[in-house]
Formats: sequence, C-alpha cells, structure tokens
Amino acid sequence: MAMQFNAQPAVQDPRFAPNTDINGTSPQATDNDPSALSATRKHVDIDRQCAVPQYNGVPCPAPLACPSHTVGEKHTVPGRSAPLEQLMALQQQQSAQTAQTIQQ
Repeated sequence: MAMQFNAQPAVQDPRFAPNTDINGTSPQATDNDPSALSATRKHVDIDRQCAVPQYNGVPCPAPLACPSHTVGEKHTVPGRSAPLEQLMALQQQQSAQTAQTIQQ
C-alpha cells in the first residue's frame, strides 16, 4: 500500500506566505534599479580582499588577512594576479608604510 502525503499544510501560517502585493503579484526589482544592488553585484578586488565565497555566495569583503577564512580557502579563489603569500606581504608592507606616514 503506497503512502499518500497531503501537498497542502493543514494550517496556513502567514509567516510562510509568498511575498505578494495588493494585486497578488510578486514584487520584482529591475536590473537598472540602484536600490536593488546586492552584495553579489558589488565589485570585489581579489588581489586586495579575501573573496572566499561565504555561505550565501557573496565573496568575503575583508582584507587578505581575514581571520574568518583559512589560507587554504583563500588559495582556492581563482584569478589572483600573484601568489597569495606575495599579495599578503605586499598588503602588509603598504599598511606599514601608511602607518609610518601617519606618525610623521
């Protein structure tokens, strides 16, 4: 005997209702709507930023020394112009120079 499942839930919870407007249609953002810019569409400089894809698919915007991701994860990011260690050393050197000029 095959089991049958009810496709509709017994109780309609408004928290799980689809997002619709007064006319019953779902709101959709257009591609040229500046308010619709999401983090996935923002530019990430992979030579200066971690860029490891996060759980939501957005590249990590933190600097290369990001403590959230391992060096192994950072090595998997394609398209870097130089080896990761070289880019990290360059970034550290630039921040030291900036700190030195601020102290003067």
